[in-house]
Amino acid sequence: MNSDAPTPHPLRLSIIIEWANTRLNGQERATELLQRLGRQWQEILARDYPQAIPSEARPFLDSLDRRVELLLVSSEALPAVTQDELRRRLPGTFDVGIHVAEGLEYYPLKTFGASLAGGDILLFVDSDVLPDDGWLAHLLGSLARPDIHVVCGQTYVAPIDLWSRAFALGWTYTLRDPSGGLGTPSKFYANSIAFRADAFRKTGFRPLGRRSRGAASLMREDLGRLGMSVWENRAASVDHPPPSGFRHLVIRALAEGRDHYLKHSEQRSVRGLRESLALAAKRWARGFARIHRDWRRAGLRRHEVPAALAVVSAYYGTTALGGLLTHASPAFMGRHFRV
Repeated sequence: MNSDAPTPHPLRLSIIIEWANTRLNGQERATELLQRLGRQWQEILARDYPQAIPSEARPFLDSLDRRVELLLVSSEALPAVTQDELRRRLPGTFDVGIHVAEGLEYYPLKTFGASLAGGDILLFVDSDVLPDDGWLAHLLGSLARPDIHVVCGQTYVAPIDLWSRAFALGWTYTLRDPSGGLGTPSKFYANSIAFRADAFRKTGFRPLGRRSRGAASLMREDLGRLGMSVWENRAASVDHPPPSGFRHLVIRALAEGRDHYLKHSEQRSVRGLRESLALAAKRWARGFARIHRDWRRAGLRRHEVPAALAVVSAYYGTTALGGLLTHASPAFMGRHFRV
C-alpha cells in the first residue's frame, strides 16, 4: 500500500443565486431562501440526512468541503443594509460574495456568477424559490452516481389560495409529486439545478439574443451532443411563486409569447406567428384539462373552478397577444418585458 498516495481534496460547492427575480417577486422570498439554504447545509454538516436518501449519497455528502462559496449576482448595487441582512441569514461556513454586473438579466447573471465560481460543483438557485425540507441533501446526493453530471430538482407552485392554485394546475409546472425518485424529465428548469463544474463549462447557457428565456432547452441539446443527460431528483423539490399580481401576469405572458415567436428567427415571420399562437392555444388547452382533472388535488372548491379557468385563459390569451405584438414589431418586443 502506497502511503504517499495523494489524498483527494474534498469537493467544494459553489452556490450561484441571481437577484433578478426579486424585482417582481420582492426580497422576502430571497431572504427566506438564504435562511433555508443555511439550515439545510448545517444539517448536511451534522450528517442529519433525510431518511429516504440513498445509501451511496451519504459518503458523498460526508466528503464535501465544509466551506461553501455563495455568489449572489445582481444587475444593480444592493444597499449596504440589505447586504448585511443577507449575510446574517447564512452560517459562518458560507464564504459570501455579492457581485454586480450592471444591465445583465436572468441567464447572463447566472453565467456571470459561474465565471466567478471556484467550486467543483455549481448549484444554481433562483432568488424566488423556496426549497422543501431535504432539498439540498437530495439534490447534491444525486451526484454520488458517477453517471450523473447534471441534476435538477422538482419545481411546483404551492397551491395556497385561488390564484396560486390556478397557476399550480394551469401553468408550466406540474403538481408536486411526493413519491421522489431519479429520472430524466421531458423538460427541466434552471431555477434549482446542480452541475459538475467541468460539465457546465463545456456548454454553459447560450446567449438568447432578443429572448429572455429558453437557454435551458438549448443547454439540453448541447449536453446531449456530449452524451450527457439532465436528471431530475423529485425528492428535491422547490416552491416557485406564481406571478405576483395581474401586472406580473401580463409581463410574464407577453414575454413568453415573444420568446416562442423568436425561437426560430429574430425577424418577422409567418412561422413565428403561427407557432407562438399554436403553442399558446396548446398550453391553454393543457391548463384547462389539468384544472378539470386535478382541481380537488390542488385544493380548489368546485365553485372556484370557473375563476381558475379564467386566470389560465387570461395568461395564455396574453401569451398569444405577445406573439401578435412581436409579429408587429420584433425589435420593440425584444427591448421590453425582459423577464
